[in-house]
Amino acid sequence: MTWEETTPGVYKAELGGAEKIYRQVAILFAHLKREHYRVHCICRLDFGPEFRGRDPATALKEAWKALRTELPALSVLLDGPTQKVYRVLDAQGEQDWLHQTFFVEPLGKTSDAVIAREPSNFPTLHFLPSSSEVVFLCSHWRIDAVGTNWVLDQLFTLLANPPITPYSGPSLDAVSPALEEALGIPDSWTPEQEDDARSFIRSFRDDSFPNDRMRYKGDATTLPGDPARQTLVLDPTSTTALVTSCKTHKISVTAATHSALAQTVFALADNEKREPAQAEKHDYTCATSINLRPKLPPPYNTRAHAVQTYLRGVACRVKRDSSFVDAATALTRHYKEAYRDDRALQCIRAAYKLNNDATPAQQKRGEDMLDTAEAPTHGPRPSPPVVSSSSPPPPPPSGITISSLGVVDHYLTGEYGGREGGAAVRVQEYHFGIEMMTRQMVLYVGTFQGRLQLEISYNAGYYDADVPLDILSRVHRELERGLGVQLMSDSPPKRGTPLGWVER
Repeated sequence: MTWEETTPGVYKAELGGAEKIYRQVAILFAHLKREHYRVHCICRLDFGPEFRGRDPATALKEAWKALRTELPALSVLLDGPTQKVYRVLDAQGEQDWLHQTFFVEPLGKTSDAVIAREPSNFPTLHFLPSSSEVVFLCSHWRIDAVGTNWVLDQLFTLLANPPITPYSGPSLDAVSPALEEALGIPDSWTPEQEDDARSFIRSFRDDSFPNDRMRYKGDATTLPGDPARQTLVLDPTSTTALVTSCKTHKISVTAATHSALAQTVFALADNEKREPAQAEKHDYTCATSINLRPKLPPPYNTRAHAVQTYLRGVACRVKRDSSFVDAATALTRHYKEAYRDDRALQCIRAAYKLNNDATPAQQKRGEDMLDTAEAPTHGPRPSPPVVSSSSPPPPPPSGITISSLGVVDHYLTGEYGGREGGAAVRVQEYHFGIEMMTRQMVLYVGTFQGRLQLEISYNAGYYDADVPLDILSRVHRELERGLGVQLMSDSPPKRGTPLGWVER
């Protein structure tokens, strides 16, 4: 990535391949003042004795200000469809940025209302005094889940321990480059690499485009409503039992949850043909993502480059006739093989180019394209299926995919500052998701503070709360059956529970 100084203190650069893709997806609902795939993270904070005498809102604002100087990509702006701009901020520029990005919400406002707010040009931070919650909102072209957790971890570190000496100031080197730049992939590629890219896109499309459909409210013309979320949290004892059973079976927790979700989809999916009315039995196909940060060279594999999207999409298929353990074993192996597939990384520039070249034609498809874009949640977007002019249009995808957060504590420690008397700031509740504007849903799986968390992001315009709650309950039961353990939640999801929160 080459930054060009266009005027003193103003620099422009071309967006990277993944940045372009996510930006294109983000603006699909701009006419509705919505942003598809916008990342949100919600943390409920507890302020310990050492924080007494400090105003949380003021302290958060100062920590947020200090964080921007350490992570200058927080102030990068889009400039048209293919470029981004970075400005060196003076004192007035800092205040203008703060005014546009930091908000103390009125008493009684909920985190769900915050994540439904209109899109912003910058990442934003919101403090809810009535619930001691912090809400971070950021476009997916800027950041991924690991980066989000690192951003908040450093924010809470600065909140608990304000810097005595101001940071010396950002430089262009501190603005994180796109994935292909961080990997050191050459600008040009060989014919063999282009063939690899085409093969990758074809196989990705075959094993990621969702075959199964969930029943949703409305029809193909129904507009989206507010983004929403539902959560199930297992207690520590059950989480330990689940992890132990997964180790015994030599499968990952993510693979076990993925297998349980597949069994749930097989039971719930509405796959009746229009004519004649008979059920189609599909394998379960979806896209997930792989965190590439450990594969990046220093310094791009560190917290200093949290504000960037460093992952790649992986297509997954679960055979309908496979058992729970067989499916989880195959998925565990598939994840590992995909992570080790450096050949896919070497052709990533070509894959991005082929994908972005196809985007204008897809954009003409309107609503069909919006939902087709949903299938590969974290990877190159394939072309939609070919449909003859005499065939009725296929129904919009309305399935559910999965994404792993891993062990969140590895990135968000949860306790900050303090001495023998306890932490000055502690994270009591943690929730991560993305804002869905289509009929697709995403199940996030991860552990935080020794508890397994399953959280579904969906759109309330297409599903009542009962649907994701039922999915969570079924995944819970499938995990119990498949692993042979009893799993107790801190509080099972119930009809009428406020969206997103499972009270403890």
